[in-house]
Amino acid sequence: MAEDSLRAAAMGAPTLPGVYRFLGTGGRVLYIGKARSIRSRLQSHLSNPGDRRHQLLLEKAVTIDWTVTGNELDALILESELVRIHKPSLNVDLRGTNLFPWLVVTTDEDYPRLVATRNPDRSRIVPRFGPYPDSGNLRKLMAFLMEIHPLRRCAGTRLKPRPRPCLMGQINRCPAPCSTNEPERYQESVKAVLRIMSGRWNEARASILQRMREASDELRFEDAAGYRNLLHRLDSFGWPAPESASDMVSRDVFAVRDNWGIVVQVRGGRFMGTLRLPFGAGWKLAEPGERISLLIRSYYSDNRDIPREALCAVLPEDHQVLLNWLRARREGRFSIRAVKTGPMRQLLDTAERDLEHFLARLEWKRPAGGKERRQAALEAVADILDLKAPPAWMVCLDASTHHGDNPVAALVSFRNGLPDRKGYRRFSMPSELGRNDPGMIGEAVRRFAAGLEGPGPDLFLVDGGIAQLRAAVLAASDSLAETRFAALAKREEQIVTAPEEKVILLPKDSPPVLILRGIRDEAHRFVLHFHRTGRLRNLTHSVLDEIPGIGPSLKAALIREFGSVERIAAADESVLCAVPGIGREKARRILTTLADRS
Repeated sequence: MAEDSLRAAAMGAPTLPGVYRFLGTGGRVLYIGKARSIRSRLQSHLSNPGDRRHQLLLEKAVTIDWTVTGNELDALILESELVRIHKPSLNVDLRGTNLFPWLVVTTDEDYPRLVATRNPDRSRIVPRFGPYPDSGNLRKLMAFLMEIHPLRRCAGTRLKPRPRPCLMGQINRCPAPCSTNEPERYQESVKAVLRIMSGRWNEARASILQRMREASDELRFEDAAGYRNLLHRLDSFGWPAPESASDMVSRDVFAVRDNWGIVVQVRGGRFMGTLRLPFGAGWKLAEPGERISLLIRSYYSDNRDIPREALCAVLPEDHQVLLNWLRARREGRFSIRAVKTGPMRQLLDTAERDLEHFLARLEWKRPAGGKERRQAALEAVADILDLKAPPAWMVCLDASTHHGDNPVAALVSFRNGLPDRKGYRRFSMPSELGRNDPGMIGEAVRRFAAGLEGPGPDLFLVDGGIAQLRAAVLAASDSLAETRFAALAKREEQIVTAPEEKVILLPKDSPPVLILRGIRDEAHRFVLHFHRTGRLRNLTHSVLDEIPGIGPSLKAALIREFGSVERIAAADESVLCAVPGIGREKARRILTTLADRS
C-alpha cells in the first residue's frame, strides 16, 4: 500500500529541477536528493528495487515531499544544506570535516593578517586555505610566510596609530603599519602571500634567490645565509610530484576506498598536503561516483583555494552541476577529469596507494576482525624470522634496575598472539649483576630454561640489542634448542635475529613490528611494576618487620612514640611496656633482637 502511494506521489511531481525528500513515519526524513527533473528521478528510485538503498526506501518511506528550485545549481546547494540539517539515515555524509585548522587571510581588514583557526567565520568573504591535518606544518608555513613577506602580528580588525613601532616592529619581526602608514607596500606583501598560497611557489623561490644574491654582492653574508635557510625551508613544504605533474598546473586529486576519502593537493609541481576524511554510516549505500561527488562538494564548500582541475578515478554522478558551481566560485576555468591511463594516472595512483596504506594501518586500531589480523601478523612474523609456522607461543624478557639497586628481570608469555598471564615470570637478580644488563638477561634465561617442563616457546624475544641477544643465546640450554631468539631495540624498532645477528628494519606500522612491539611493551610494563614494587618495599623495610609478633600497627605505634629504631633500642623495658599492645614478653623480644643487630 505504501509503495502505491509513493508511485502516485512520484507521478504528481513536477518535471523541474529541485530537491526531493523521502519521509518515514512521523515525518522523519529518510533520504534527500536533487534532480534536474524531480519526477524522472523519483520514478527511477521506485523502479530499481535491486538497489539496497531503493529497497530500504520502499520498506520505510510513507510519503515524498519536494522543493522546486530555479536550476540544478540551486538544487545542489539546497540539498547540501538540508542534508546537514536533517542528517537523513540513508544519505552518505562525511564526518570530522571540522576537526582541522584553516589558514585565513583577513583581506576584509585595512591591514590583513594571517590567522590559523579551526572555526573560520563562513560569513566573511576572505581567502581561506586548508584544511591542514597537521597543525605543526601549518605553524611552520605561517612562520615561513611571515618571514619572507611579513604581515602584522597584533590582533584586532583595526589599527590604532602609534608614535613608534611596537617591540616586534623594532626587532624587524613586523612591518609596523601602525606607525609607518605605508598601505601600498603592505598590500604588496599581502598579494605576494596570496600568490604563494595559490601555488606559485616558483615565484617565491625566485624572489628569495634574488635577495640572496643581492645580499651576497653587498657582502651581507649573514643576510645571504638567512635567505639560503629560507630556501631550505621552502623545499621542506610538500614533496616532489612525478614528472607527469611538471606542467605546474594546480590540481587536487580525489580518491575513495571503503568508508574513507582522500584529497591530495598538487601545487607548483609538488604535493603540498594530504587530507583524509571518513564517510558516515551510510557509505555502503553509495556508489563510488556518489562518494566522489560528496567528497568534492564537502571539500570545496568551505575552501576557496580551488585549483585549475580535479582528478578522480570515476566522474562524480553530477559532475556537470559541480563544474558550473566550482567555475562560478573560482571565477575562472575549472575541469574534472576521470583518469584511466596516461601521465596523470601516476598522481591518482599515489593518492590511492596512500589511502590503501592508511586503511591498512587503521585496521590495527579497530576492535573488529582482531583474530584475523593477529593471525596475519603471526604469519608475517614467521616469514621474516624464517619460522616453520606462525609462532603459537612467544615470550619476551626485559630487565630493570636503578643505578644498580634492586636488579630484577621479568618475562611475559603470549599464546596465539594474546597474553598468557599464567606464563608470566619474575626474577630477582643478585646485587652484583645490578649494572650488567646482559648478565641479568642471561641469568633470567638460564632460570627460565631450568624451569621448563616441556617444549620451549617458538619465539624468545629480548628487549634490547645485540649484547642482550648474545647473552640470551649463550645462556640457553638444550630445552631451548628449537626456540628462535630475536631482539627488538626501542629506538629504531629494529629486529635482530640469532644466531646470524641479522638486522631487519621494517616500517614501524607494519603488522609484524606492531605485534612484536606490543609484546615488548608489555614486558617493559611488567618488569617496571615488579622493580618499583621491590624498591618501595625496600624503602619501607625495617628491622622491626623481622620481630615475631610485631605487625604494622605495633611498628607504627613504636615509631610514633620513639621516633627511630635507635631510640627504641636505647629504651628501658618498662618504657616499652607503656606502649599500648606491648607486654613484657614482646618488650624483651624487641630489645634482644635490636641488641643482636647492633
